Amino acid sequence: MRFVIEFDSQKEDDRQTVELPVEAESTSVDNRSLVGKYALVTNLLVVCIVVQPISVLIESQSVVQSIQTLVNPRSSSGDLASRVYQAMQRKGYQVSQNPEEVNIIYIRGADEFGKPNGNRINSWSDRRIVLQFRNGNPAIVGNWAATVKPGLPAIKNPLRKTGAAFIEPGQYRAWRVGTHYGIFGRVEEGLVQVAPVKFRRDTNRDGDVSGEPIQSGSIGLNQHSGSNQPWVDKASYACLAGQSENGHLREFMPRVKSDRRYRQNPNHIFKTTILDVSDL
Repeated sequence: MRFVIEFDSQKEDDRQTVELPVEAESTSVDNRSLVGKYALVTNLLVVCIVVQPISVLIESQSVVQSIQTLVNPRSSSGDLASRVYQAMQRKGYQVSQNPEEVNIIYIRGADEFGKPNGNRINSWSDRRIVLQFRNGNPAIVGNWAATVKPGLPAIKNPLRKTGAAFIEPGQYRAWRVGTHYGIFGRVEEGLVQVAPVKFRRDTNRDGDVSGEPIQSGSIGLNQHSGSNQPWVDKASYACLAGQSENGHLREFMPRVKSDRRYRQNPNHIFKTTILDVSDL
C-alpha cells in the first residue's frame, strides 16, 4: 500500500508529491491494524514537517489565529491600560466604556508602568489613573504619582485614638465634585466623599493593617492634591492624594469634569476603584 501526499504552494507548478510506502496485511483486520494506524499518522507528520515548512501547511489565517488564541488566551495587549481593564473585569468591577465617561482608578504599590515598587509608607508609591475608551479600546489618559495610604505623621499621631484609616481595595461609588477643606487649612477643588467606603484602622501605628478588621463609613476620605510635597507626610491623613498640585487641579479635575454624566448633572457621584499592584 502507498500513501500519496501533495503540497500546494502559491504556484501550481510548485506542487510536490511524496509517496510513502506502508506495509500492511490486507487480509486481516484486528488489533494490529489499530497500532499500524498510529504508526502511519506519526510517519505522515514527520514527512510533512521535513518535506515542507509548516507555514505552507497552515495557509488559513483563521487557523493561525486559533493557534495564537490557544497559546495566549488574552487577545488584548500587555500595556498598562489593558492590564488595568482586565484586572477590573476579573474582579467583576464596573467599567464605563462610553468614550465620554471616565474611570478613576488607584493602583497601590505601583510605579508609572504598573510594576511593583515596594509600596513604601510616606512615599508617593501609588498611582492615580484615569482610564477611558478610545475606538473601543481602553486607554490611559492620566497617570500621576499618588498615595492611597496616610502619611507617617498620621500613622504615628492619628486624629483618632483608634488609628489612621487605610482605604480597603475595592470599587466605591462615593465621590462628588466639591471643595476639599484640609485639616491644616488648605482649600481646593477635589472629589469629596459622600457615601461610605471600606477601610481598616492602624491600631498598632506601624503602617500594617493586614490583620485589622474591615470597617465601613464616611470619614472625609477625599481626593485632593499633595501640594507638591516630596514626601506624603501631612498631605494625607487617609485621603486619596495626587502628589502634583498642577496635576490635580489642571489635569485630573478637568478630566473628571469632562465626563458627560457630570456635565449633565453636577451632583453626579463618581465611582473610584482601588487596585493592588498584585491584581494586574
